[in-house]
Amino acid sequence: TNTTESPYGGFSPGKETPFTILGDGQWHTYQIRPYWHKEGKIILLRLDFAKPDPADAGKKTFAVDTIRIVEPTEAASPQTQAAWDFTKGAAGWTGGEATATGLQFVTGDDPQAALLSAPLRVPLGDRTWVSLRMTVDKGSTGTVRWVTSEFSGLQAQDFSIRPDGRPHTYNIDVSPSQRWAGDLLLLGLTPSSAASAKATIHSIGISEEPLGPPEVTVTYAGLENAINRVGGQCPFAIHLTNQGGETARDVTIADLKLPAGAKAEESPDWRKLPELEAFDFVTARFYLSADRPVDGDVEVKLAGTGVPSEPIKAKIEITPGLGLPKADYVPEPRPVESDYEIGALYFPGWDNMAKWDPIRRVGPERKPVLGWYDEGNPECVDWQIKWAVEHGMKFFLVDWYWSAGGRHLEHWVQAFQKARYRGYLKWAMMWANHNAPNTHSEADQRAVTQFWLDNYFNTPEYYRIDDMPVVMIWSVGNMDNDMAGKGGAKRLLDISQEMAKAAGYKGIYFIAMKWPEAGTDPAIIKPLAEAGFSMTSIYHYMDHGGKAEDPRHFPFKLCAESTYPWLKAWYDADILPMLPNLATGWDSRPWHGDRSTVIYGRTVDLFRDLCRDAKRFADETGIKRMTLAPLNEWGEGSYAEPNKEFGFGMYDAVRDTFCKQPAGGWPPNVAPQDVGLGPYDFPEPVGRFAWDFANGTQGWGAMMGIGSVGAQDGALVFETNSPDPAIVCSLNNLKAAKYPYTIIRMKIDAVTADNGMGQLFWTTPTAGTAEPASMKWKLIGDGQYHNYVVHLAENALWRGRITTFRLDPCSHAGAKVAIEEIRMSEDGK
Repeated sequence: TNTTESPYGGFSPGKETPFTILGDGQWHTYQIRPYWHKEGKIILLRLDFAKPDPADAGKKTFAVDTIRIVEPTEAASPQTQAAWDFTKGAAGWTGGEATATGLQFVTGDDPQAALLSAPLRVPLGDRTWVSLRMTVDKGSTGTVRWVTSEFSGLQAQDFSIRPDGRPHTYNIDVSPSQRWAGDLLLLGLTPSSAASAKATIHSIGISEEPLGPPEVTVTYAGLENAINRVGGQCPFAIHLTNQGGETARDVTIADLKLPAGAKAEESPDWRKLPELEAFDFVTARFYLSADRPVDGDVEVKLAGTGVPSEPIKAKIEITPGLGLPKADYVPEPRPVESDYEIGALYFPGWDNMAKWDPIRRVGPERKPVLGWYDEGNPECVDWQIKWAVEHGMKFFLVDWYWSAGGRHLEHWVQAFQKARYRGYLKWAMMWANHNAPNTHSEADQRAVTQFWLDNYFNTPEYYRIDDMPVVMIWSVGNMDNDMAGKGGAKRLLDISQEMAKAAGYKGIYFIAMKWPEAGTDPAIIKPLAEAGFSMTSIYHYMDHGGKAEDPRHFPFKLCAESTYPWLKAWYDADILPMLPNLATGWDSRPWHGDRSTVIYGRTVDLFRDLCRDAKRFADETGIKRMTLAPLNEWGEGSYAEPNKEFGFGMYDAVRDTFCKQPAGGWPPNVAPQDVGLGPYDFPEPVGRFAWDFANGTQGWGAMMGIGSVGAQDGALVFETNSPDPAIVCSLNNLKAAKYPYTIIRMKIDAVTADNGMGQLFWTTPTAGTAEPASMKWKLIGDGQYHNYVVHLAENALWRGRITTFRLDPCSHAGAKVAIEEIRMSEDGK
C-alpha cells in the first residue's frame, strides 16, 4: 500500500498478489510480481501465510529467510506489436517451449503459472478482443492475464476451452473488465485449469473485432421438450454459434439419420441454415414424430466452412402416451405418505422471458416440464404443488426480498395464494436480505415483522416448526453490519420475537444460513445460537470433500460421496439443530459464463445415492427434516424440478427413498400435455426493435427493485422500491451497427438531486451486464413525458449482436414511472 488510510491499516482488497507455495518442509525461492506500478510509492508490506485446514490449525509452521525487492531484469524497450505468430518463434514470450507449430506449455501444480509476453507498450483503445489459436488436450477453462498502465495488479479473465487435442480459435471478449484500459504492459495466458494439460499456442492477437476463420460450434442438439409422446409432434433443435471472426455463410444439414420408428416432418429449406456472423446464435429446428415408442440416437451431419467434422449425435426417447382424458384443470394431487419431512428451497425468479432466455441459449437441456413458464400463473403453481406432494415434499422455503419496505419477486407467493391446491403444501420465507449496506434498521425490522404478521403468519398454509412460523434468513452478517457491529442480528431478532409474542404466537422459528456453507467448525455455528437462531442450514452444498483436482470444475460424484461425512461433522458440532441439504448441483454458466464453477456429471443415480446417505444419517440421528436445496435455480445450475435433462428422475429418487409406496402403486408422473393442458411457455424473443406497449408489456419485465410491471393506457407503468431498480427485455437479432440510437419516451414524477440519471445496459453473446457497456442520461422529474435520445454508438462496446436490454429508470425508491415508447433508431429521430 501507499497509504495508511483504510479499514485494514492501509491495506485494501484488490491490492494483493496470490502465489502458490510448496508445503514440503524445504526451502524454496518464490518470485512474486506484484505489478504495483500505479501506487507511486510503497510504504507498507503485508505477507499473509497460507491458511491451513481446520484440523491442522496450530500445528503447521512457516519460516521466512529473506524478502527482497529487486529491479526487473526484462529488456528496457517494450514491444509495441499486438500480434504474435508462434510458429515463427517465441517472440519474447517466456514460460513455454518454441516449436515449429507454436509455443508448447504443460500446466503444473501452480494455477497462476502462465506464458508471459515480453514487456509491452500497446495502446488498447477499442481493442477489446484477445484472439488466439490453440490446441489443448485437457481441462475446462483457460485464463488470459494482463497488466495495464492504468491499474496495479495482474488482471485475469477465464474462457471456455475445447480440450480435444485439435486447433481451435478462441476470441475472448475482455470488454466487461473495467481494468482493460490504457496501455497494455504485459499479456499472459494459462491455457488450461487442469494439471498436466498439454497445450500448443499457435498465435495470439489483440484486436477491435474477433479474428480467425469461422468456428461453428454446436452447443446443444436434442429434443426441445422434456416429455415427448407417441403420436405427438416432437421438436428437435440444434443450437449453433460461430466463435470465429469471419461469417459462416454456407452451413447446411447434409445428412440426417433417425432411429427406427421415428420420422422427420421436413419443412421447405429446413436443411439450409442462416448465415452466422461472429458469435451469432441460431437454432436449426425440425420436427419428429413416431407411431410407436422410440429410444435411440439421432445423427446429424453438417456441411460448410468451419463446421464440426464429426456427426452430431443426440439420444432421443419418445414414450407411450398415458391414455388420459382431456382435463379442464390440473388433476387433483395425490400426496404420498412419508415418515420424513422433506422440503425444498425455491427461487421465484422466472416471471418473464428475459429471465429464461440465458437458460434457453446456454442450458436448453434444463427446460422444465412446464416449459419456459410464468411463475405468476396459479395454474403453473398448482402443477408444482401436485408434483411436489406426489413425491413426498411437504414445504417450500421461498426466496423473499424486502429492503427498506420495498419488495420484489413476489409473483410466486401471490400465485400460490390464488392456487387451487395451496392447502396441500406449506411454505415459508427464506428472507434473501441482499439489501445494500446501511439500509436496514430497527424501524425496518418492526415494519417487516408487521408485514409478516399481517400477510403470511395468519394463513393456514404458512409453515411452522414447534408451532412457530418459520423465517429463514440469508445473511446474519448483513444484519450485524446494518446495526453497526456484532450483536446487531440479536437485537433485530429480539424485536421480531417480541412482536410475534404480542400477537399471540409462541415466537418465530428463525433459521440462519451458515457461511462458509460447507464449514462445520463450532466457531462458525456458535455465534448463530448466541444471536437467537433456532436452527442453522445452508443454501447449496457444492463441496468436493477436498478431492477435486480443479475446485472450479469437478464431478458431482464428489458431492454425493462427501455428503454423509459432512452431515456427520455438522451434527457432531452439537450447537444448533440443523436442516440438512440434499445437493442439487451447480453450473452457473447461463448467468456467469466462463467465470462459473461447474459441477459436472450429475445423474439421477448419483442423486439417489446421496438421498440414501441422507436417509441413513436421518435414521441414525433422528433428524428427519431436510431440504432439496435449491429446487429451481435454473441459472445457477441447482435444480430438481421435472425438466428435460432428468425428467421426473430427481423427484422419483426422493419419493423412492423417503416415501411409502401406496398399495396401488405410485401416482403417475402426469405432464400437462398428457391431459391436454398447456403449453405455458412465454413466447421466444422476436425481432422487435420498437415497443409501444399498446398490447401488453411486449417482453419487458421487472428485474429488481420493482414490485410489478404492467401495461396501462399504452404505457409500461411501475413504481420503484429500491435505490437500484431495473426492468429487462430479451432481444433477438438486434444488430448494433444498424441502430446507433435508442429513443425512450418516459415520465417520472420526481428525481433526486444526486440520482437524477437513467441508465441503459446491454449484453452481447460474450459479455454480460457490466458498467462499461451502458449509457446514462439526465432525467427530468416533472411527471411529464419526455423523449430521451441515447446515442449508444458513442460507446465503443455498442457492437455486434445485442442480446438483452436492462433499463435502470432512476436510482431511488418510490419513483412512479411510465414508459410510453422505446424504439431503436438509425438517425436519432
